[in-house]
Amino acid sequence: MNKWVKKSTELAYGDFYLDKLLDVYPPEEISRGLIVEKASPNLKKLFKQRNCKVLIKELIRLKELGFKFPIDNPYISFLSYHKEAMEGNPETLKKICAILLKLDYDELKERLEAPKRASRRIGPMFKVWLKNNFEFLEMEEFKEYEGLSFLSGGDRSLKIYVEENLQCRLGELSKGLDFVSKIKNKYLIGTAKFITDTGGGQTGQFFEAIRLIKEAKCPKHVTRIAVIDGVPWLGGKMKAILGELRDDENCLSVLLLKEFIREFT
Repeated sequence: MNKWVKKSTELAYGDFYLDKLLDVYPPEEISRGLIVEKASPNLKKLFKQRNCKVLIKELIRLKELGFKFPIDNPYISFLSYHKEAMEGNPETLKKICAILLKLDYDELKERLEAPKRASRRIGPMFKVWLKNNFEFLEMEEFKEYEGLSFLSGGDRSLKIYVEENLQCRLGELSKGLDFVSKIKNKYLIGTAKFITDTGGGQTGQFFEAIRLIKEAKCPKHVTRIAVIDGVPWLGGKMKAILGELRDDENCLSVLLLKEFIREFT
């Protein structure tokens, strides 16, 4: 078994695995920092008027400003992108409005201002942890610096950098990269995933990470790595795939990333 897979599996089954992950992926929700009365002074009046179309339009406008839509409904995203559909789908609006009007105004306001769930912030959490533990540099300084450093930039810009400057061929394997690191002329590129469940989008994220280390093409001085945590280490199809990784297909828990980087350097 791949050395890093073995170590990561042992960590996942051992004591304090989740406790240690709290440093990287804290589960606290975060306030949206938004106040309904400031963004929509007339919302209470609109709510009392019970005009479905006007109310839903205003709630969608608030959603676009960063508020949470107050109910879960499969048609809201469609109506958000194609507002003209409200004119031609009156029955859909009535059904949405019927649910909304079961709330009282204080409950509506509370739901609009509800904090973001931690599960929506897992990617940014990893990057915050990374920046708290390693040195990040802008592109020009990163290119010249001989010591260990990470390149500043968003997912997409990091992917473009390695394709244009390091001659990596990532194709459509990923929307972007979570990190690009360098020491002297050796590079480390990777993605980080905290997989909290099986199925659907979570499984898709797992396979995106695995495809990076198995299928992406890079020169010898560029090492690819998938940083994976959560349920994949515990069993099922995902664990079986991890158990079959070759020694040069680097996949490990974030709790081992510092150790991996020490060996890499």
